Amino acid sequence: GQGVRDVTRIAGSDPGLWIGILSGNAAPVAAVLEAVAQDLAEAANALRSLAEGDGTATTEITQLLKRGVAGHGRIPGKHGGPAPAYLTVQVVIGDRPGQLAQLFQVCDEVGVNVEDVRLEHAPGLPLGIAELSVQPDAAPVLTEALHERGWQVP
Repeated sequence: GQGVRDVTRIAGSDPGLWIGILSGNAAPVAAVLEAVAQDLAEAANALRSLAEGDGTATTEITQLLKRGVAGHGRIPGKHGGPAPAYLTVQVVIGDRPGQLAQLFQVCDEVGVNVEDVRLEHAPGLPLGIAELSVQPDAAPVLTEALHERGWQVP
């Protein structure tokens, strides 16, 4: 699905570009990859233990997941500052020309700035879900405006 595409986006890009980037940062990238490999090995071992009936493995898995949450929280936001806490407004959107423009028009009409947008297509259906990241105080305003204009907001 879309999540796999997001995570593997680099694999689909120009290798020449990444050779240049990685060559200039080889040692720090290698260190990060080694740490990730260690975390993945720990997770795999804990999952194997869990599959074998070792209920105490959930503690190790929980700790790994908590470290992941903490690491995610350290990823900087826009312009290098701290990542703000946005709310996500999900909207069902048709997979046809002009739908995004109409959706963004509603945002403009009610004065809501879209900080980020993500599209998830529904497999086998001519529609998807648009996830609009907005300031917390803007989410109810946008949700109400979308409902009033006939948009489906799950």
